[in-house]
Amino acid sequence: MPVAQFKQKDKLGKGRGHPVMFGLREAEHFGPFPEGGGYPIRFLAKAFIILGVTDPRKVLHVCSGSMKSGICLDIREGVKPTIVGNALSLPFRDNAFPWVMVDPPYSQEYAENLYGTGNDYPSPHTLISECLRVLSPGGRLGFMHHIVPKFRKPGKLLNVYAITQGVGYNIRAWSVFTKST
Repeated sequence: MPVAQFKQKDKLGKGRGHPVMFGLREAEHFGPFPEGGGYPIRFLAKAFIILGVTDPRKVLHVCSGSMKSGICLDIREGVKPTIVGNALSLPFRDNAFPWVMVDPPYSQEYAENLYGTGNDYPSPHTLISECLRVLSPGGRLGFMHHIVPKFRKPGKLLNVYAITQGVGYNIRAWSVFTKST
């Protein structure tokens, strides 16, 4: 299509191009990570709004042992999580939490090099299924990764947000799911 035709169609509100390519907002910049890892500074407040969190003490944080709020589960005892446990077999009953947030290592190599947990690396696809198991019907799950994980019912993808720390840092996907009622 010639440029003139595209511009004409655009003025009429048609032919704006592929929505994935041209309908995106820019990535949101949140700044560096706090000391000890975790989510980028200022991200948690925004995440709680998106997830509809009304009581931060009831949020399950998986693979996020350095979090200072909610219930934190991590395999690394040294980060002093609320519960030391493996994210592939969460020690909670089904439908136990209204909100779950997950920030796993992004690869088996990453898990081994940074944390020494490569043998226990939770694949994103398996991890999302386990987190959906403990999520209450109608609850929300926020999943930070460089991919949007595959999942099976009872989950439904609500939105994907682009998260960055700024120039020179990778863009990460923060995928938000709900559990079917």
